[in-house]
Amino acid sequence: MRTIKLLILIFLISLSSCYSTKRLIRENDFKTSEFNKQSLNGIYNNGLNDSLRKNLWATLKSSYSDKTETINLENNNVKLTLIDNENINVKLLSETDENIIDEFNLKGRIKDNFFTIERKLTLYPFIPIYYVNKETKTILGNDLDGNLIVVTGSVSEAMILMMAGGNRSVQSNQFKRIKN
Repeated sequence: MRTIKLLILIFLISLSSCYSTKRLIRENDFKTSEFNKQSLNGIYNNGLNDSLRKNLWATLKSSYSDKTETINLENNNVKLTLIDNENINVKLLSETDENIIDEFNLKGRIKDNFFTIERKLTLYPFIPIYYVNKETKTILGNDLDGNLIVVTGSVSEAMILMMAGGNRSVQSNQFKRIKN
C-alpha cells in the first residue's frame, strides 16, 4: 500500500513541474544586458512604479520562506550582493539606507544572463485524500540601464478527493537601480 501511495505521489509531481530557467528567460518582457557580477550588485528601489502592490523584498522573500511578507515597505530599498557564483545576499535597508532591517541569503547559479535562484518547493501529500503543491522559480538580471529584472514563475495546485485545480503564472518586473 505504501508503494502505491509513493507511485501516485511521483506521478502527480511529474505531471506538475514548475517553469524552467530557459522558459522564464523566454517569457521575460525586458531586454537584458550581458551578465556581470558587479552589475548585479547594488541598491534597488523596493516598489514598482505602477499600481501593482508587489515589491522586490516580498518577491525575493517568497523564494526563501513560506511566510508571506505583509508589511508595506515601498519607501525602503533592497541591497543585492553577489557573494559568489552560487549565493546572493539580500538586505532590506531603512528609508535612509543607513540601517539593515532584515537580510537573508539565496542559493542559485548563473545561467545565461541571469542569476537563477533555486526552485522553492512546498509539498503537502496525503494520498488519496488531498495533495497540495506550491513551486516558485525566480531569475534575476539587469537591463541595459542597470535596472534589476526579476522574472518569477509560480505553480499552485491542489487535489481533494479526486477534484483538482490550480494556478500557473509568470511575472516579469523591473526595479529601478538607486546606486551601486
